[in-house]
Amino acid sequence: MQGRKHKELSLLSSSNKGLVLNNSTAMNNTTGNTTSSSEFYKTLTLTLYFLTFFVGLIGNLLVVVIIVRRKKKKSMNDFFVVNLSVSDLFLIIFCLPALIYVQLIGYVGSRFYCKFVWPMVTVSYCSSIFTITSMACYRCKVLLHPLELPPSKKYVLLWISTIWLLSFTTALPLIIVSEFREDFHGSTCFENWPSPNFKRGYTVALFILQYLWPLITIAVAYVRIGIDLSRTKVRRASVSSRGDVSDRGAKEDNIRIIKILAAIVVLFAICMLPVHLAWMYLDFGGEREAEIARVIFKFSDILAILHSCLNAVIYGALTKHLRYGFTSCFFRWLTYLGLRKNRITRPAERQQTYECTPEELITFETSGKTG
Repeated sequence: MQGRKHKELSLLSSSNKGLVLNNSTAMNNTTGNTTSSSEFYKTLTLTLYFLTFFVGLIGNLLVVVIIVRRKKKKSMNDFFVVNLSVSDLFLIIFCLPALIYVQLIGYVGSRFYCKFVWPMVTVSYCSSIFTITSMACYRCKVLLHPLELPPSKKYVLLWISTIWLLSFTTALPLIIVSEFREDFHGSTCFENWPSPNFKRGYTVALFILQYLWPLITIAVAYVRIGIDLSRTKVRRASVSSRGDVSDRGAKEDNIRIIKILAAIVVLFAICMLPVHLAWMYLDFGGEREAEIARVIFKFSDILAILHSCLNAVIYGALTKHLRYGFTSCFFRWLTYLGLRKNRITRPAERQQTYECTPEELITFETSGKTG
């Protein structure tokens, strides 16, 4: 039985398979070989991890709260957005504290960590990309068949449950083979596969499931959407972002949502490609490729973790009702801190000022105009 124990890799290698962790920082301190560049990298990494934790936690929680508290009927797109935020929260809550702990202490943890927390990275990434893929496919269906009735809530929940089931199934092999080991090199989570071929097969399977297949599917969906929109010369009835049939600005609404989805997909492609390439180099290459993987892991760590908080930022910046909800919550916090009076100003198109208590403000914010 041969397992992977990447003692040579960086302290934290966030990957599609999990987190390759070892006590290399402690080893470097013992031998006195810690350089100023490695200390700078550690400081930068910790700073970005803390920033990602707070921005991702607050941003994704706000997305969930704002959508859940809306009084209007929820569309399938709303459920997908909530699920995407929950997937990111899964990574932020389960994995980021452990990453920060290992960076500070230089110790992996326990068998429980390697068997449970480590594989949860795979679950989170799978759920995120499966959700993004589902959003693109659903938007394509909505545009090509605008007069069809929206799916029922039961159907939506079944779809989302299937996403999570597939995500856990994808991570199941990793849960089975993950082991914890301590020796003079430090503490390590590693994959104890029956043979290198199983290890390589799993790497390829994850690359296809988490990267290649979703990007191809999304690209095809967007090409079909682009063709359909280019053929539309006049406004026609279409399903709006709320799932209602509307002939007023529906085309513009669909284009706006497509831009949001495209931004999320491009972000995913850029942030996750390096870590997939690193694992391919590591599992299929020799010593030279392993050296390349070490270099890639140094920045792919940061990109992969940073990705978990940026989906909420994109939705908050590009979606009107979420942007308004973020702004309202910010002003409400200022009000609670005594830094602002109990008042809120509507967006520029409706310059009206409302006087209200903080409790009334909560209700007002969640029933504001949707985008």
